[in-house]
Amino acid sequence: MKTTIYLLRHGETLFNVQGKSQGWCDSPLTERGIQQCRLTGLEYARRGIAIDHAYSSTSERCCDTLELVTEAAYGAAMPYERTKGLKELYFGAFEGKDQFLELHHVRDGRTDYYVPFGGEDFEDAVNRLEGTLVDIAKRHPGEHVLCCSHGGIAINFYQRWIEHSQLRGLIFSNCLTYVYEYEDGVFTCTDAFVADLSSLEAPGLPQQVKRIDFNR
Repeated sequence: MKTTIYLLRHGETLFNVQGKSQGWCDSPLTERGIQQCRLTGLEYARRGIAIDHAYSSTSERCCDTLELVTEAAYGAAMPYERTKGLKELYFGAFEGKDQFLELHHVRDGRTDYYVPFGGEDFEDAVNRLEGTLVDIAKRHPGEHVLCCSHGGIAINFYQRWIEHSQLRGLIFSNCLTYVYEYEDGVFTCTDAFVADLSSLEAPGLPQQVKRIDFNR
């Protein structure tokens, strides 16, 4: 039986604005991040999205996001379960450091870049997320489930299942929602959307929505 999973990234945080690596470490939502969450909830309501169950990463930025989104969408924050399986990739010694120190260009597609620094292998992180989502889907067959997680691990999960995606382009943003259908061991991405955040653009703040080209 098909389960629909709404995989939601958290709203903008202080470290997002400051350009710091944020995996298992945490920072609060910015005021703009809070407004992103509220607009996202209104977008859920506009689309008529009904959620049966909700789960969040144990990171505070995700818990706050889920509460704000569901409150705006449904009039009251939904009850939800916190699980470490939805947490971001662990960056080890790079946690809380300026992102330019990670030297992304050195990675060249390696999945173990952070391991020598005490961090997590990309494949291991995606396996963790996938196993968590499979368990959730099996607990709620035929239902609609909201899972609040993180940007890095979510984009790597998307790339793992890209051959089953119905999309031909992808956006990337805080409060981006990927819509997956899970059935017979396969995750199919049927949509990815973000609310209209244009009213929150401001000089000196990061661009909110970016386009990603996977050369499909």
